[in-house]
Amino acid sequence: MPSLDFEKEKQRFLNYASDNIELLRNAESSFSTLIKSLLATSSELSASTVTSRVKGLEECISKFSRKYQSELEEEKKEYEIKDYITDLIGIRIICLYEKNIQEIGKILMDNLCLIDSTDKSRLLEQTENSFGYKGLHLDLKLDSTREIMPEYRIYKDINFEVQIRTIIQDAWSVLDHKIKYKKSIPHVLKRRINSLAALFETADREFFSIREETEKLEKITKEKINTNENETLNVFHFEKIAEQYFPEFHFSSRKIDALVDEILNHKKITEVYFKKLIKQNIETVLNYEEFLKGQHLLTPYTIIRHTLYYGDKKAFTRILYEYQRKAFDKWLENQ
Repeated sequence: MPSLDFEKEKQRFLNYASDNIELLRNAESSFSTLIKSLLATSSELSASTVTSRVKGLEECISKFSRKYQSELEEEKKEYEIKDYITDLIGIRIICLYEKNIQEIGKILMDNLCLIDSTDKSRLLEQTENSFGYKGLHLDLKLDSTREIMPEYRIYKDINFEVQIRTIIQDAWSVLDHKIKYKKSIPHVLKRRINSLAALFETADREFFSIREETEKLEKITKEKINTNENETLNVFHFEKIAEQYFPEFHFSSRKIDALVDEILNHKKITEVYFKKLIKQNIETVLNYEEFLKGQHLLTPYTIIRHTLYYGDKKAFTRILYEYQRKAFDKWLENQ
């Protein structure tokens, strides 16, 4: 039964947690796995990092005392500490972009039962003098469909908290917790902290803006019909041309970026010149690949390297390893 005896309720809470620690740990693992599965439906959201923990008991009691004890005792309202600890099981989702926060929140609210939510981003944006980390906090439990499933039934009465924030917001939250005094500090310090918070916020927006601009440029490049003869080769040109010759191959953006950078270090070539080299020379390299079958496998990246070398040996001598050049040159001599 609830009471107003803090020491009694503290011990009751410690006993509850101790008696159920295995259940709580298993629930933590199960909820975390469930959330990862829900996010896996989106390639962008599946890139989010999901971590979880069972909160330390002393930390729980300290939080209860700080946030609820005085008010409950003033109102003479009996309590059980566990009813006020919504984050005994806590799950944190670190996503890439600010827009992902609401997208993830919607997925969770559509598939789980929402008890309460706190939009820290909205709260901060409504004030001028406050600073802190942004994010979305959701208090959740299993929905009516899942709580009757055999694998979840044992966890149906366990609530958990999910915190959703971006990588940048998470970095700021770590720093924010290290700032000892935030309410009664000199004005000059408050201004500096606000400036720092604004820098993190700007970084968050810029990351997303850069991604949008990159996608827009990529789309324009792929749809472009007329080519500027003086335009230097870039990753979007490379990908567009390479995919015409290898439509079934998935080109890694990281590998393309590295290869284009290497090409331009050898010779500053245009999109037009790159396209010409590939068009005029790739058939010879594909014949060489056919010759090598059973000995060595040439990936599309390596085929393109050989094609550039064959088309402009002076500029691209070092785009192949020495043993690759010697083997290719020997084959060419016999053609």
